[in-house]
Amino acid sequence: MNKTFLTFTVFFIALGSLSAQSFIGKISPFPNQKINIMANDTLKILAVIVNFQEDKDGTTFGNGKLGSIYSSNYGNSILDPLPHNKDYFESHLTFVKNYYRKVSNDKVNISFTVLPDTFSVSKTMRNYTPASNSNDFTPLAEFAQEVWTKADEMNPGFNFSDYDVFLIFHAGVGRDISLPGSLGNEKDLPSVYLNDNTLKNIYGSTFEGFPVSNNSYKITNSMIIPETESRELESISGNVLYEITINGLLVASVASYLGLPDLFDTETGLSAIGRFGLMDGQSIFAFNGVFPPEPSAWEKIYLGWAEPVTIEPGNYDVNIVTKLAASLTDTVILKVPLSSTEYYLIENRQRDVFNDGAKLTVKSNGHIFSETFPNDTTGFYSYDVDSLAGVILDVDEYDWALPGNGIVIWHIDQNVIDEKLTDNKINTDKTKRGVDVEEADGVQDIGETYTTILGDVVIGEGTEQDFWYSGNKARLFKNRFDKNSRPDTKTNSGANSLISINNFSSISNKMSFNIMYGDSVIKPLFNFDITPNGSISSLTDIADGDTNMFGIISSGNLVITDGYGIVSTINNYSDFKPASVTSNNETYVIGAKVNLTPGNTKINCVNINNGSFNSSNVTVSYVITTEPVIRRNVSGDLELLFGTSDGKILIYDLLSVIQESPILKNELNINPDISLTNISCNESNITAIGMSKTEPSGYYYHNSLLKFDGVGLTTLRSTPDDKGNFISIVSTSENEYVVISNDEIINKIKAGSFASLSDYSFGDIKNDGNNYLLVGDENKLSAYNLTGSLADNFPKSIAEDDSFVNVPLVADIEGDSRSEVMAVTKNGNVYAYDGGTGKIIDGFPISFGAELKAGPILFKTNESVGIAGIDQLNKFKAWTISSIISQINWSDINGNSQNTSFVDKAKNTDYINQFLPVTRAYNYPNPVYNGQTAIRYYVDEDSKVSIKIFDLAGSFVAELNDDANGGLDNETIWNVGDIQSGVYLARIEAVGLSGKSESVVIKIAVVK
Repeated sequence: MNKTFLTFTVFFIALGSLSAQSFIGKISPFPNQKINIMANDTLKILAVIVNFQEDKDGTTFGNGKLGSIYSSNYGNSILDPLPHNKDYFESHLTFVKNYYRKVSNDKVNISFTVLPDTFSVSKTMRNYTPASNSNDFTPLAEFAQEVWTKADEMNPGFNFSDYDVFLIFHAGVGRDISLPGSLGNEKDLPSVYLNDNTLKNIYGSTFEGFPVSNNSYKITNSMIIPETESRELESISGNVLYEITINGLLVASVASYLGLPDLFDTETGLSAIGRFGLMDGQSIFAFNGVFPPEPSAWEKIYLGWAEPVTIEPGNYDVNIVTKLAASLTDTVILKVPLSSTEYYLIENRQRDVFNDGAKLTVKSNGHIFSETFPNDTTGFYSYDVDSLAGVILDVDEYDWALPGNGIVIWHIDQNVIDEKLTDNKINTDKTKRGVDVEEADGVQDIGETYTTILGDVVIGEGTEQDFWYSGNKARLFKNRFDKNSRPDTKTNSGANSLISINNFSSISNKMSFNIMYGDSVIKPLFNFDITPNGSISSLTDIADGDTNMFGIISSGNLVITDGYGIVSTINNYSDFKPASVTSNNETYVIGAKVNLTPGNTKINCVNINNGSFNSSNVTVSYVITTEPVIRRNVSGDLELLFGTSDGKILIYDLLSVIQESPILKNELNINPDISLTNISCNESNITAIGMSKTEPSGYYYHNSLLKFDGVGLTTLRSTPDDKGNFISIVSTSENEYVVISNDEIINKIKAGSFASLSDYSFGDIKNDGNNYLLVGDENKLSAYNLTGSLADNFPKSIAEDDSFVNVPLVADIEGDSRSEVMAVTKNGNVYAYDGGTGKIIDGFPISFGAELKAGPILFKTNESVGIAGIDQLNKFKAWTISSIISQINWSDINGNSQNTSFVDKAKNTDYINQFLPVTRAYNYPNPVYNGQTAIRYYVDEDSKVSIKIFDLAGSFVAELNDDANGGLDNETIWNVGDIQSGVYLARIEAVGLSGKSESVVIKIAVVK
């Protein structure tokens, strides 16, 4: 029998064909909550040694008895030599004790007891083995129950309650790894940690543990570990012994007890973090299971063994010192936030900090001695340990098991961790892992499978070129890590993190690099936790000279912040989003607190002047039902508008309210049966919507009432059209946007489901004299003109697993006088699109990291435009997104901080001086695969349009007639349900009100 494995085969093993838990894919199927081990506490392990009934089963290694896996006498020249007795298992647990003492900085102390009597369970091994690819661990639970019942019987009066972890060492090998030539292990027991969650999943939620006789104590966990992972394999030259020990498996199982989840792909068993942390098969079986590397930065932080140094946005020169060489003041782990839910952990990992080789403490044949390996060599590689024998008790530096040296950058996605931790699937999606190595060689191949020309399957596990350091010879390595590098610094949702890390130094115990936030335009402004009492409902910009200030409504209280901390809090301030305005270097912030019982409202005001805050309030005998609106009338005076529960629009002189002597300038009595909900206005026009109090009908008011029978009205916006007419857009409960001019409905734009629609806004994105309605519908951002036609180059689509939420914001951030559109998604990404071309603006998307609970808002800051919002984690974050201040069309949910829900007339610099331009006539989609196509055309005055459609033989097919709005793109729908496949000619003829007449011809392809 040969001991040495073939070198050629070993080479492929080295590339990653060892994978822990390739059968069940999980060491701990249902992870526990992490267990905090306090300093000076001791984790106590109780172990038993178990045989099975003897068998001649070809699907298991050995015959069910300890030591039977070896068909020859290898003596003491191998790892895990016989006898596998109490002393042997105590030696392995000594390794576990030493490992945790060192890697936890003495925070985890372990003691253990191995019961002296070996005993047999009642059945053969196969009877306790779960079926292949099964998640039913009942046979293993029954095995554990029988073992502890038997152990209790054999040790009367033994105090099981003195122990925390209950470990079963059993005869045979584990069904945990797959090796070439490894046959007949289908019924071996998989190694697994059964915690109380797993056992309750098997026995039900009322399960309290396996009872033992001592003081009614019940055992609530069990680790199941084989006597060894070594096994005899068939090769070309005959049977050989492949040596794999259980040190790494024991360490990982204890980590499962402590609460660490598996970090390999638990659905496939494939590697996910390689040999860069602990909880991966490649690490568990590093150096053939002799010793794993230290846990990763994330694992140490998760278990409470380390605290990272967290940096805020800025520019830094950073030094990172490897743990064993660090002083108390050195940075060992750096945390670099990407968003509210994603961040980098950066650490310096070195295999040989003391430059003295790998020093191993070994026990063999009853003797303890040391062995030193100055470097990796034949018989001492991560995949070849033929130079070792006995049981390894300790290693001076566990990170010798790493594949190299240098900076390791971990990408942590807290959303993924929170979502998948309970199911132990943190790293099952290789495109979006919760704990991921940013591989410096530019090829994310850890866990990828490859097939060699000989048919061997190779699994990537990471190499020395995956570390970051100057001199890395990887072809794609450029000594920088930014949005354009490979890998890049984008978030998992594809957003630009604005982080650049450059100039990594050469490999050493102390390594340096530079971190920079922002690009030439987009730069972080602030990012801090804002946790006022109560739930946050709104965010508004407060202009105060050159100092940015923001007002937040939290459970009715006004919280004023300068973006770095809370400046002032005023309780019971407003039930609505406040309105604010700056005049003569003073800022006024107006809110309204409604008291329904006496039927009045307190109007609250904060006056801000050079950083000082003065409060005032007045009580009015109305129940206010709309947000406060501030406008400057045609005379230039500031007015404060409210809508009431009895159909009134109140117009106050703003300064008189601030001075607590309110002057009601006008009271528009619309209808006492209507409770108003929204007001929109400019200096000379006021519109409002509301609901009847006696029937389910909505009302719109401008100069007269317009009733919507049985239809609710939800939101109101207004703008002048290209002819100067005052236009309103009202969203309805029937999923329509209704266009109203002169109190008449001129168009209805059908929307998607309101369950998926974001709020809507207006903006001048084309400079063609028209403001466009902008709305997000699931994963599409659409722009419509007032005819309901989509704007050129819209809609814009994002990934199907994300969707647009909140109101789209509109501003010229590129300085070309044409506005861009900023839209936020459910995942917290901010997209910015050029209004003309529809192309995404360079540097976007950026990310809040989570869905917003307040905002977004645009604001002016230091001669530029900023965007801000508060996410679901109460993170208040802002960036500058332009280097100039130009037009801002729509800055928050109500258009601006004055809540006017109004946007000025659009510019007309891109005027089309043609009646029916050929370049504006086309159809989409083209070819037409489904039931209809939209024929699109532009006319510069209101016109009658006739569209005649012919086939290529000149035969008449159809005629469509429509009314077209001048100055706008118009669309006419052609239903092709009964039309045969082919190419058709559509002649579009328009006759204007002035008598102009022109025609154009377009081609339409129909494919069925």
